[in-house]
Amino acid sequence: MWVKQAFRDYYKPKLRRELKRDPTQEECDARFEEIYKTLRLTLLVGVYEGVVLYFYEIAQFTLEEFNTFRDHPEDYLLERFGGGNFKLNFYEGNSFIVTVNFKLDGEPKWKHLLPEKAKP
Repeated sequence: MWVKQAFRDYYKPKLRRELKRDPTQEECDARFEEIYKTLRLTLLVGVYEGVVLYFYEIAQFTLEEFNTFRDHPEDYLLERFGGGNFKLNFYEGNSFIVTVNFKLDGEPKWKHLLPEKAKP
């Protein structure tokens, strides 16, 4: 699963320090499952302001919502938000895990979700 691969650099070093040895695959899988149950996600979209690309949060997802599109995130993002430069941020509680980037071609459907200061 692509999510487990994306999280590996987050959970494996911590697990190695706790165990004081290299964790087994089963221990890594168990740690991933513990973390996965607590996930929260935010979606940011990039907006060019001059030559700088600023990212603004446009959505939050629960684990239940994420599970509905986990296997095909590009399709879901394109259908719901259209094209753009997206960052999907994963958190374990308040601890940041990783960002996964998506660059999707298509008409943007997200402009109405931007904060007032960011609207063109």
